[in-house]
Amino acid sequence: MTTEPTANVQGDRIDRLLGQMRMLCTQIDQIGLEQQRLLDEDRLEEFVVLLNSRNPKIESLAQTGLLVERCLDGVGPDQIQSVREQLDEMSRMITEILSRDAKQQVVVDQRRDELSKQLSGVGTTRTAIRAYSGGSKRPNPTLQDREG
Repeated sequence: MTTEPTANVQGDRIDRLLGQMRMLCTQIDQIGLEQQRLLDEDRLEEFVVLLNSRNPKIESLAQTGLLVERCLDGVGPDQIQSVREQLDEMSRMITEILSRDAKQQVVVDQRRDELSKQLSGVGTTRTAIRAYSGGSKRPNPTLQDREG
């Protein structure tokens, strides 16, 4: 059975971890808003760089969540209920972030497909120009010998 001071230490640690998780969720959300701005401005390269910058924060969020789960042993039911409510709140925030990410992914996919079509068109145009230009090639001497 845990003693009162041990439970307080665990409770304080849980509170610090939850604060860290809230901060990470807020930072990830802010990055998502910045991503949207970059996407709206058609700055795709910067969008991708910013998207990748979230990965360490997401990993840290997951690790911190595991630590919170481990710390729940030895705390009272009231504190467990409080932790669950806070985690549910953060879960709703993450659900909103994921929804925004899905919408952004659709836009990125559309732009990638448009770019692919444009690049394909450039290749087709170059091939057509070469085919119809006649070029400056000299006739093949072997064929000339056979004609004359």
